[in-house]
Amino acid sequence: MEADRSDLVDRTAEREQLCAAARRAAAGHGNAVILEGSIGLGKSTLLDHLAEDCAALGMRVLHGAAADVEQRLPFAAVSAVARAHLGRDDDLDRVTALLRGRDALARSVTAVHHELAVTEELLALADRWLSRGPVAILLDDAQWADASSMVLLHRLARDIAQVPLLLVVAARAMAPGEALTALQRGLLARGALELRLEPLPEPAVVALARAQLGAQPGQRLRRLLRAHGGNPLHVKTLLRAYRADGLIQVADGAADLAGSADPPAVPQSLIELARGQAAQMPREYRETLQAAAVLGQTVDVAELSTVLEQPLMAVSEVIADALGTGLLVDDGHGLRFRQGLTRELLDRSVPQSVRTALHQRAGRMLTGRDGAPERVAAHLLAGGALGEDGLGWLAAHADALTVRAPDLAVRLLRRATADPAEASPVLRTHLVRALLWDGEPAQAERLAREVLSADGDAAWAPDLRWLLVQACYRQGRVQEAIDAAGPAVDSPYTSVGQAARFRGIAATCLFLLDRFDEAVVVADRAVADGEAAGDAEAIGIGYLAKAVGLAKDDMAASLALTELALAHLGHGIRPDLQVDPYVLKGLCLLELDRLAEAAEAAATAVRHNQRTGGVFLTTAHAVRAHTLFLQGHWDDALAEVRSGLDGPDPLGHAPRLLAMADLIAVHRGDAPGAELPADAGEADGRYLVRWAQALAAEAQGDPKHAAGLLRPMWEQADGLEGRRMMYRVCPDLARTTAAAGGSGAVRALADDLHTIAAVQPTPSLAGCAAYCRGLAEGGVAPMRAAADAFRQAGWPLYEAYAHESAALALAAAGDQAGAREALKQALDGYGRLEAGWDTARARARLRDAGVRDGARGRRGRPKHGWDALTDTERTVAELVATGMSNPDVAAQLFLSRRTVQSHVSSILAKLGVTSRVELAVAASQRQGQP
Repeated sequence: MEADRSDLVDRTAEREQLCAAARRAAAGHGNAVILEGSIGLGKSTLLDHLAEDCAALGMRVLHGAAADVEQRLPFAAVSAVARAHLGRDDDLDRVTALLRGRDALARSVTAVHHELAVTEELLALADRWLSRGPVAILLDDAQWADASSMVLLHRLARDIAQVPLLLVVAARAMAPGEALTALQRGLLARGALELRLEPLPEPAVVALARAQLGAQPGQRLRRLLRAHGGNPLHVKTLLRAYRADGLIQVADGAADLAGSADPPAVPQSLIELARGQAAQMPREYRETLQAAAVLGQTVDVAELSTVLEQPLMAVSEVIADALGTGLLVDDGHGLRFRQGLTRELLDRSVPQSVRTALHQRAGRMLTGRDGAPERVAAHLLAGGALGEDGLGWLAAHADALTVRAPDLAVRLLRRATADPAEASPVLRTHLVRALLWDGEPAQAERLAREVLSADGDAAWAPDLRWLLVQACYRQGRVQEAIDAAGPAVDSPYTSVGQAARFRGIAATCLFLLDRFDEAVVVADRAVADGEAAGDAEAIGIGYLAKAVGLAKDDMAASLALTELALAHLGHGIRPDLQVDPYVLKGLCLLELDRLAEAAEAAATAVRHNQRTGGVFLTTAHAVRAHTLFLQGHWDDALAEVRSGLDGPDPLGHAPRLLAMADLIAVHRGDAPGAELPADAGEADGRYLVRWAQALAAEAQGDPKHAAGLLRPMWEQADGLEGRRMMYRVCPDLARTTAAAGGSGAVRALADDLHTIAAVQPTPSLAGCAAYCRGLAEGGVAPMRAAADAFRQAGWPLYEAYAHESAALALAAAGDQAGAREALKQALDGYGRLEAGWDTARARARLRDAGVRDGARGRRGRPKHGWDALTDTERTVAELVATGMSNPDVAAQLFLSRRTVQSHVSSILAKLGVTSRVELAVAASQRQGQP
């Protein structure tokens, strides 16, 4: 690293701390730095030199600044730091295309979900880069960063200590903004270094002036410099201005103010100084830079030449001078203002009328070119009336603009349709779509109804009616969605394929309202119309609707229909489907005891929802966690729980995950972590919360209270279909009810289960029925039948339950040897699961029955070291140690990137290491051991 940095006067300590942070990151121990200071104190200069230092260390450097004019543009700040790498990295180019909105309307439901998908892709890209080498992300002017970029940086920083990442966020001191404040708070909580730049002391100011002037400042010049409060930017700007105007004289190694009298009072603020400089510029030079400032943070010379109607060569000369003075910089991917403040001041110096005229000219010029839609739209919005060209451009680019800058799209479309009498129905339809995308379904519905009431019979009407159906459904108004679909089906402008899709969504809604007979008729018609039109997507929607309706009554039939739906929908599954077919497939397989396939289907659902920012992501994690719980892979289930909780939960399924974690905690003899009210979560999953609370009550010695929590859920379920969805609680309900003296209730429970099993027989249902029958009758044979059924279903916990109860029945029959053998089988099963509470309960119950196992039982897995790792964790550790990224490991193991990261965190904790580099070293050392 270079030692001499004349423009870093008196910043040696700060620079060394930043370099030390870079060296730690390059060595594999990531860390973050918050750099704060007032305007002009040297933040940008420090970052410039740090970028060079990081490059010298072999780090991939992402260095850029947020812009005030892009605060409402999603991922603008992240795009700025990555701009120099565009065209050099295929993965980055692919993610950038997604960020710019490619296929977004066909992939995601709303802007929020699209941003979630982009965030996930960017995190995966960061994982891949970090697996190849150290990375430095240096963001300047973070006070202007957009919220999406702040969220991404926050997510990156969660596990920063594990990876070779340096994250430096520089911002003005006391800068407002909730997103920036939240990021800074999160970084500090993870041990980030906080550097606050203070004004330079007078000796440092003198040294800076000496470096700038090549001579020692005299007393009068020092007195002038002292008035600028130790601000290096003020000092350098003042010295350049005074020297250019001949107000500083250098002679015999000394520099001082020219003349005998002090100059007029110097403005105290940089703003006034900058304005003074601007006023002294040649008019053509000043106007060119002012126009550039009005048009944005980046500078396009050809665009500027066209807007100003000046020769390209003349504009290029001004830009070259600005580059030479440092006013502009070339970041490798274009020109931009070196300081956001400079652009801001130049922009403010332009009268509003001139600014509007410049935007109008830019808007007219750019509508005829293939430019970024958000840039064109910003000029059109700032330029006043749109005109015919502007309206034509907006109609052609509304979808692209909606995806890239939804807030800007809504505002521009509102202006374009302000007069309903003059507004084009096409533009108003675009506005409805933009409102839906921006998360405003109620406003979208009102506007759609208003447009359709004026002219509902037109070629454009089916598209608008589809948006109306979606707007109603997203507000939970299912009947209104059905009502809105009716006129669309009957319209002469609706094609057969479109009608099939409307019928498909109407059928889904009818099933949700339990209007089964009507729904079947409509769903069958949807499939028939889709086949007649050759519309595979319409056919898929129809099959999916019918699969939803059959899910409570006939899981096998529902699975078959779901498979048909997936075959027709392919990989182009619409984001506005009311049901996720991958999740539905996983649920069907789970209910049919095809657990390995269910886990695989749920993993596919997770990846699909991550790729699209889908609303069913938490649900998919919950299905997979439940499946892994039943399989006895509890650590893997907990990894899914952690992954599922790491994101938004629009459907309210997070309580399912928390309840699953609590169930595992109670079984292992730990205290449950979630304090959820009994009515937490949505209705279908509420029994899971009660289940965990009941088990905790039993573990605390109160089986009566436990039974009292579970029994009402069973008794109040919606018929046998509703009970079938929660029958997994029955062994615990039967055990606690029997312990509380309710043998009659246990017998009734067994009868219910036999009835359910007769309709949809599965091994697990047969096992639950036999288990409850055995508890009611006290027989050994039903318990052995239950154990066999649970073994066939792949439910090891329940199999151990059956062995435990069989041991009690054998003890009651006087068969001590048989009881001891059954107890041993139960304890072996509990031991494999590390179910400490179940182990203690079984021993205590059998001890009370006069049976002692006489053995220590299965030794549990150690808590630390390589032997503490589960099979999945061991595989993940081996792959990570070879240098594979989380996304690559996820693809190989059929997991999600988030789940792999959850496993990595668990692995590091068990091995007592803090980074992936240390993990690789530990793995290498282990392989070298005899």
